[in-house]
Amino acid sequence: MRVREYSESIALDRGEQVEERNLDTRFTAVLSNYLRLIAKQKQLVGFTNLFGQAAAVFPFIIAAPRFFSGAIQLGQLMQISSAFDRVQGALSWFVDNYDSLAAWRATTERLTSFEAALYKQNQASAPVQQAPAAINSEAIETQGLTLQLPTGATLVQGATLRAAPGQHTLVQGPSGSGKSTLFRALAGIWPWAQGQVALPQRSMFIPQRPYFPDGALRDALAYPEPASDYTDEQLRTALQDALLPDLAKRLNERDNWTQKLSGGEQQRLAIARVLLKQPAWVLADEATSALDVPAEQALYTRLKAMTERAGGALLSIAHRPSVAAFHAQRWQLEPAAPDGAARYRFSTGSLATPA
Repeated sequence: MRVREYSESIALDRGEQVEERNLDTRFTAVLSNYLRLIAKQKQLVGFTNLFGQAAAVFPFIIAAPRFFSGAIQLGQLMQISSAFDRVQGALSWFVDNYDSLAAWRATTERLTSFEAALYKQNQASAPVQQAPAAINSEAIETQGLTLQLPTGATLVQGATLRAAPGQHTLVQGPSGSGKSTLFRALAGIWPWAQGQVALPQRSMFIPQRPYFPDGALRDALAYPEPASDYTDEQLRTALQDALLPDLAKRLNERDNWTQKLSGGEQQRLAIARVLLKQPAWVLADEATSALDVPAEQALYTRLKAMTERAGGALLSIAHRPSVAAFHAQRWQLEPAAPDGAARYRFSTGSLATPA
């Protein structure tokens, strides 16, 4: 599935032979394991069948000398066989159920090892396991927000930030400094964080890699809500406002849109989803990095106007100066002192007059 998802990138890098070798290596291991399972199954079937067949003739073999010598009659021989069959049936329960016991043992081991791994992870991340509490408010605020990596390293410690309605804010900083991690904490999905977060109720996130379900375009546009909640006119208007007029004619077309659309088209479709739902607050993580400057400016103009009408604001992660022109405030992540507890710290300030 991963190779299929990145098939174009692999082809551009001429990596087909490398991926073929990797797949052969993995499938060889799978095939080898399956063949070992077949061999063990064959041994088990052979043993149980041999045991069952041998048990049927064993009492006759043991009693045959006495029968042929005339010491016992045929009826007594059959009684001996019947009695042996009852005892053998009771004692062969483990043989008959060996495969079920083995499957039960394997399942139990997998579950217990999985539970042990979860417990170990929870213990390792216990000091920062409590995610920030998302509290509905009229502004985006953080109080004493600490962001950490799963390894335990602290990115930011004790950050106090605020973006008021109408105060469009740009988040900037070096790669790996925690900009996207901040957005995950604001959304309440980053477990390695502490502090308090206040997030307005009518908020929408635009991630770096937007997700689109396979199926009809109208479903990908309205996700996660059902497309039936919107009229065709609303869906087409959102696509046209996001500079996707050609897609406005293909609402019922079914496809793998993540593979079908280019990076820029995917970003515009994610913005069309926001324009369709009209939130008051938009948190965009490099939402226009694949677009040309004119398209970027046109879309940010519409997003800014939409949030201002609804009494909210933009909170964007971006590096381009063209995006900075649409924001009035900056949250800048800067390297902290080498002897500090965190790697980065936030500094806040105003930007030039926004567009």
